[in-house]
Amino acid sequence: SAILNYMCVYSIVFLLPFYLIQGRSLNPAQAGLLLTAQPLTMAIAAPLSGALSDRIGSRLPGTLGMVILAIGLVVLSQLGSQSPLSSVAVGLSICGLGIGIFGSPNSSALMGAAPRPRQGVVAGIMATARNVGMVLGVGLAGAIFTTVLAIGQNSGSTNALFDAINTSFLVAAGIALVGAFISSLRGTQP
Repeated sequence: SAILNYMCVYSIVFLLPFYLIQGRSLNPAQAGLLLTAQPLTMAIAAPLSGALSDRIGSRLPGTLGMVILAIGLVVLSQLGSQSPLSSVAVGLSICGLGIGIFGSPNSSALMGAAPRPRQGVVAGIMATARNVGMVLGVGLAGAIFTTVLAIGQNSGSTNALFDAINTSFLVAAGIALVGAFISSLRGTQP
C-alpha cells in the first residue's frame, strides 16, 4: 500500500505543474504557492493520525487515508480550463489529508512489526517503497498523459491537455482505491 500511495503522490507532483503552468498560464511562483496546499494539510493531519493509530491500530486510518486520497484525485480529475484555482487548492488539500492520514499509521505498522535489531532494514524497505512508488507514479502518469495528449492533439481537440491530465488523475484515483483495499487487509495490531 505504501508503494501505491507514493505512486499517487508523485502522479500529483508530475501532473499539476502541467495543469497550472501550461494549462492555466500561472507563473512558477504562483504554481508553487498553490501546490503548498497539499504538504500543509499533510503536516497537520500526519501527527493527529499517528496519535489515533497508536490507540486504534493502523488498519482503519491507513485505509481511510487511501480512500480520502482517491476522493482528492477524483476532485483533481475534474479540473478544466475555467475551474477556479480554489478547486485546485481544495483537491490538493483533500489529497494532503489522505496522504497525512495514511502515512503515520503505515510507518508505525511497518516499524512496529519488526524486531528492534531489524528496524534499520525496515526503514530501508520504506525508503525503497518511496523510491519505487515515485518511479512508477511518474512513469505511469507520464505514459498516460503523453498518450492521451497525443491522441487528443492528433484528433484536433482543443482540450487535449486537460483530457490527458484528467485521465491520469482518474487512473491514480483507481490506484489509491487498490491501495485502500490492500491497507484494509493488514492485521489489527497497532
